[in-house]
Amino acid sequence: MLAAVLLAASGGAAQEAAKEAPKTIAARTAGLECQAGFIPLCWDAKKGALLLEVSRFGEEFLYVTTLASGVGANDLGLDRGSARSALVRFERVGPRVLLVERSLQYRAETENAALARGVEQQFARSVLAGFAVEAEEGERVLIDATAFFVDDQLDVRAQLKQAKQGGFRVDAGRSAIHLPRTKAFPQNTEVEALVTLSSDEPGPIVERVTPTGRWLTVHQHHSLVALPEKPMRPRRFDPRVGNIPLVFQDYAQPLEGRLEQRRIFRWRLEKATPGPLSGPVKPIVYYLDPGMPEPMRSAVREGAMWWNKVFEAAGFRGAYEVRDLPEGADPMDIRYSIIQWGHRADRGWSWGSFIADPRTGEILKAVVFMDSHRMRTDYNLWSGVSPVGGGNSNECYAGAWGLPDWAAELDANITGEEFVLARARQLAAHEVGHTLGLAHNFAASTYGRASVMDYPAPLVKVTAGQVDLSEAYRPGTGEYDEFAIRYAYSAFAPAEEEAALQRLVEDGLKKGLLFLTDRDARPVSASDPRAQLWDNGDDPVLELQQARAVRAVLLERFTDAAIAEGEPVALLEERLAPVYFHHRFALEAATKMVGGMEYTYAVKGDGQAPTRPIAAQRQRAALAELLESLRPESLRLPEKLVAQLAPEPFGYGTPTTGEEFRSRTWPAFDEVGASRMLAGLIVDGVLNRERAARLAAASMNGDDALTLDEVVEELLDATWNRPWADDPKSVALQQAASRAVLDRLLALAADKQAAVEVRAVAEWALADLLDDLKQQEHPEALREAVRQLAERDIERFFNRTDSATERTPPLEPPPGSPIGAGKQK
Repeated sequence: MLAAVLLAASGGAAQEAAKEAPKTIAARTAGLECQAGFIPLCWDAKKGALLLEVSRFGEEFLYVTTLASGVGANDLGLDRGSARSALVRFERVGPRVLLVERSLQYRAETENAALARGVEQQFARSVLAGFAVEAEEGERVLIDATAFFVDDQLDVRAQLKQAKQGGFRVDAGRSAIHLPRTKAFPQNTEVEALVTLSSDEPGPIVERVTPTGRWLTVHQHHSLVALPEKPMRPRRFDPRVGNIPLVFQDYAQPLEGRLEQRRIFRWRLEKATPGPLSGPVKPIVYYLDPGMPEPMRSAVREGAMWWNKVFEAAGFRGAYEVRDLPEGADPMDIRYSIIQWGHRADRGWSWGSFIADPRTGEILKAVVFMDSHRMRTDYNLWSGVSPVGGGNSNECYAGAWGLPDWAAELDANITGEEFVLARARQLAAHEVGHTLGLAHNFAASTYGRASVMDYPAPLVKVTAGQVDLSEAYRPGTGEYDEFAIRYAYSAFAPAEEEAALQRLVEDGLKKGLLFLTDRDARPVSASDPRAQLWDNGDDPVLELQQARAVRAVLLERFTDAAIAEGEPVALLEERLAPVYFHHRFALEAATKMVGGMEYTYAVKGDGQAPTRPIAAQRQRAALAELLESLRPESLRLPEKLVAQLAPEPFGYGTPTTGEEFRSRTWPAFDEVGASRMLAGLIVDGVLNRERAARLAAASMNGDDALTLDEVVEELLDATWNRPWADDPKSVALQQAASRAVLDRLLALAADKQAAVEVRAVAEWALADLLDDLKQQEHPEALREAVRQLAERDIERFFNRTDSATERTPPLEPPPGSPIGAGKQK
């Protein structure tokens, strides 16, 4: 009886084990749609399941996630083509398969396997997903990856939350695999999913760009990509050349070596034949988005192809190509580097990004995002800077872009279309440059517009009272671009590479090919005027003088000719902004001279001066020009111009260009508010916290140094202490500039992060100004009211009762950058 029970029990266990054992892959996939490839896949239509066949356990590959459809708002940064990559591998643990990510940020590049393994084990890994084994045959297993792919792997939710657009969650019932873009190829497997995120309280940006804000649906594309079988030979990074670095810590370095190692990102470019000029074994090929219209398409192609000539300087003929995307090709496919035509609800940056092998820095795929708003911004710039006259300027028709094309000849014989396309060529070259591995070089404009990796200000000249745009944008690349490409791509024998690179850099230094980048140019506290966005020339004082002169002519000539017949007059405002602020970047460059210091990325033994303070005489010259820009006559607008600035009409209540002036006098144009914006740009830059600290420290450098107390006295003399004009408008504009100085001094004095010396000078200046204000009294009521408010605000500060009244926050000026040139990722 017991034997019978045991036999029955063992039979039941066997049946249960057989029931639990995974099916064979052949049995599970019978009748399903399957594709062979790098990682084979099958689609189970009945269950809505995507199955992956995994056999490459322990083999590392790239997992790339890309936003295949964007959200459409610049402020969110969720553009079509945005991507991130991870180094991953499949690991099997019993009945489960894990997708494990490993970081090469910490590694040991050595033949000592135990050392390399020890470093890997010392740092945490990330398990991205776990899958149950559904079927198996030998070393091959089948997993259901549906839930993984339809999840929010790009973490769009976190970006929306950071942008204060609400808490979103994945709505699985509204998400699915997108089959048309789910395919397997020999070296890559591509999967796309429609992912819906839901929120009960979506933010205003999401509400604006989605049909129904509660449900935000995007496509997320997944690429599983084989790494190159033979890793590319890496090339070392040099800080004096603007190649984007791959930075990691190598624990196999000897004691005399640096733990932190740097290489450069670059494409694998190899010569087909030896010699000084050779074709490539495999060219670098980019594909144009078929949705890009003419004539922009031809302009972008032409600008992108400028790099082909540059590669000849590195010894390659025909190394770079731009082709039309083949019919049926998927731009999200890792095999296609794409120049895509991007759209947002508002204007924003264009950008260039790439996916690379983290072991060596080899670039495997590039994405260039050309923002379609760019051309409209440039057209606004042309329309405002170059007043149209004569011809058929009142005739308007819808061109290929839906823009008015007036076809009127200017003083310089350049039409709006020619102006826009000239900039598009340069922008395309700029963004492609990022995807070739180049960073911004914001110093290149100081030695002859020598790089497309700078941000170029359109060169506007006034000759005999005539606006000249004939040289607005330089065609082609420059000398620095050849220098950087030669460093990254010239072919050398391994034994000769180090010496050859050293000679190349030394030659570049002798030619004065200075490289300075974003951190040297963008901060308000930046100190080297050579690193500047949207500038021309090597003398900031002279450039500011010229920019102010051009601005005066442009303002005087500005009329409603800047818009087309039949357009609302209110649209003049968006074309006035780049004219009124025409000199803002020249102001920034001049500001950097005050308390400024030039410097280089010097390397020991290269002969460069690491730092060089700007001479006090040059600093004072820059300060004088900045103070000139604070004068009422420099802040004011012509009366005839102000009379033309109408409020927005019905149906035009949602600005999309971002170039409209903010106002506290609606529906009237806020001329005083505009002057406050401009005065604030100047004063806040001069009295920036770090700049003020450098000026305070300059007291140690001798009697001739420009010091913080001298700068503050000059600002007060140019505003509060300046003789008041007779006409009411000049008085109002002087008051606006004066108040900008006061508000900045109050902010500095209260800034706990400011140096003690800075706060001391700010408080000293406030006490001195308070004494002066108490001795004044003005018969005109408004002027006296402004004086009394200033007096009471200073007293509130000294009594430490700042919270008793809140000072009016400043209005933000329209964005200054002709946005669209160069966000590298």
